[in-house]
Amino acid sequence: MAKPDRNGRTIVVVLWCQAMASITLKDIPEDLHAQLKHEAAANFRSLSQEALARIEMSFQIEEAFNTKRVQGWIDEAIASGPDEALTRAKFEAAFRRAAKKVAAKRAA
Repeated sequence: MAKPDRNGRTIVVVLWCQAMASITLKDIPEDLHAQLKHEAAANFRSLSQEALARIEMSFQIEEAFNTKRVQGWIDEAIASGPDEALTRAKFEAAFRRAAKKVAAKRAA
């Protein structure tokens, strides 16, 4: 909040400044433009602010959908589980087989 100094002058301090990129949309169908304009007014935003909010929301929805889908795959994999439990002996046997394959490839 800007406050006057002892001489009555207002000092404004810029705390954050970042250049913003811009895009131009061309050939927007009239009905879509009208809908965007209506929604911008309903949300007390400019057309640019409304378009940006809608673009951001589309990425958030996509991220949420992808996160749910991936989590579903993870849950399904965990629920399916192995046919039988992995014991230390089975792990060590598998490790030895893999080590032999690696050694054979290096020797070749």
